[in-house]
Parts: sequence; structure tokens; C-alpha cells
Amino acid sequence: MSYHEQTLLEGLTVGEAKEQLSQLIDKLETINFLLSSLEELMQRTPFILESISSEVIRFREKFRESEDGIKNILELAYNAVDFLGKENLASLLNGLLEAYTEVKQHDYRTSITGIVRAMTDPDVQRALAFVLLTLKKMGMSMR
Repeated sequence: MSYHEQTLLEGLTVGEAKEQLSQLIDKLETINFLLSSLEELMQRTPFILESISSEVIRFREKFRESEDGIKNILELAYNAVDFLGKENLASLLNGLLEAYTEVKQHDYRTSITGIVRAMTDPDVQRALAFVLLTLKKMGMSMR
């Protein structure tokens, strides 16, 4: 045993150093487990990084695919806000409320001939054209 080794052993057996050495020996199994786990992690790092990279690429592709959908939703929201700000909407909703109230109060009924007669009314024709065009646009958007 060399002089330096002897001095080291003597220093480790004195007071506080002896206690610290004892604690280190008690935790040696845990330290060994930690080091082996770290070694396994280092070995798997390329696989982990490749997985993360492929997920980032997949996310980016999905985002690009949905970007057009997001633009369409924003455009639809903008158009809806623009539509709600128009005075015609208030008039349309007022007419809807008046028609509902009148039909409810008078319990109106109609027949095929009543529908045909109503078709000659320009206001009914405008409203019917609006309903039919709305249904057509809804159907086109469902493709």
C-alpha cells in the first residue's frame, strides 16, 4: 500500500469523514441502480429522439392539413359577424317573430291550394327563394 493510499484510509476513518463514508456505502446500491438506469437511457436516446422527431413531423403535417379548415372557419365566423351586424337581420328576425305570433294566435291552417295561391305573393316568393337557396348552400357544404 502506498503512502497516499495509507493517508487516505486514515483520513476516512476520522470523525465526520467516517460517517460520510458509511452513508455512501449504505446508498451504494441506489447509486449503482441510478447509474445503470442512466446508461440504459443513454443507449435509448437515439430511439427516443427519433420518436419525438417523427411525432413533430406528423403534428406539422396534420396542422398543414387543418390550416385550410381553420381559414374556412375564420372566414365563416367573420361572415357571421358581418351578417349579424346588418340591419336586414333585425328586420328578418322581426318578421319571423310576427309570423310566429300571428300563426299561434289564429291557429292558421293551409292546404295545397292555399300554398299555390300564396306562391303568387312576391313576399312569399322572396322568402321561399331565400329558404331554397339556404338549403342548397347547406347541401353543397355537406359534400
